[in-house]
Amino acid sequence: MINILRNNYFRLKSKKYYSIIYLIMTILSIVVAIYMTSKFQTNGNIAFVTNDKEKAIKSEYFNFVSLEREPEKYELALGRYDGVVTDNGAGEYEIYTIKNTEYKQMLKKVIDNPDSKEIGIESNRGVGTNIIGFLMVFILLQSILFMFTLAEEIELKQIERIAVSPLSFSKYILAHFIFNISFIVVPTFLTLTIINILFKVNIGFSLTQYLGILMILGALGTSFSLFMNAFIKGADNANMIGSASILLTTILSGSFYSFENGNEILQKILLIFPQKEFLNFVKALEDGKDILNSLPQILYVIIISLAFFFISIIKMKKDYVLRSE
Repeated sequence: MINILRNNYFRLKSKKYYSIIYLIMTILSIVVAIYMTSKFQTNGNIAFVTNDKEKAIKSEYFNFVSLEREPEKYELALGRYDGVVTDNGAGEYEIYTIKNTEYKQMLKKVIDNPDSKEIGIESNRGVGTNIIGFLMVFILLQSILFMFTLAEEIELKQIERIAVSPLSFSKYILAHFIFNISFIVVPTFLTLTIINILFKVNIGFSLTQYLGILMILGALGTSFSLFMNAFIKGADNANMIGSASILLTTILSGSFYSFENGNEILQKILLIFPQKEFLNFVKALEDGKDILNSLPQILYVIIISLAFFFISIIKMKKDYVLRSE
């Protein structure tokens, strides 16, 4: 098992450029998350489209930015604006947002009565939740990339020789699992530690909490990567399909932005994704809510990870160990 880990770290040198790129992206995602949290303490930036340069809306809940024309839809998708309020004159306003119905209703209340204190707006994401949200995509993508060691062994049929060797097949898979998690978690954790201790930046959670959060997220990504390589033949195919699946489900889960848009059916569908439940748990943890109420969310993520892991082992044992006997 130790020899497999040592060999995997040696083989990682061939992917050093990818490793450097992902490390840079990790650092940038943390910096952007901290910057956005510190800069935008309101519940969103709202584009206020009006021809009257003297007219403006001021609110402690939203940051209204006056514009002469509507922003492009992609600007909302990228998070530059959370909504658009168009002044139609005579006190009539048109509201558009890609967020949910509740958000739109709260925005309407603010427009109708900017000084009201009973808007019913929930707290924003904290810096910790923002950091995890931004990191999630890169961590899960890394879990696919760094499983290249196993993918190559499957593609080159080296796994068939390992299956008939004295080495326990479960320990062999576990070695790949440990390698993947360690190379995902350690650089990210060290980056957060340096930012927190050396630069005295608030990162939302304690370093101990971050270690636990990153370990669970790394386990989810690594288990999914094992699953993809167990069922999809060809390293490139597994990488491509796995990466596309991660990008789609993680973005829809709200890593950067909420996409439910008030659709109850879509909201229920998104709860199937473990990334969504993971983010809900992280936000509840940062908000200081009772951990017991959020326990089902993190248990769901752990159960999904275990399911991916054991199904992968069963499938690969069937394909290589039992077939060789």
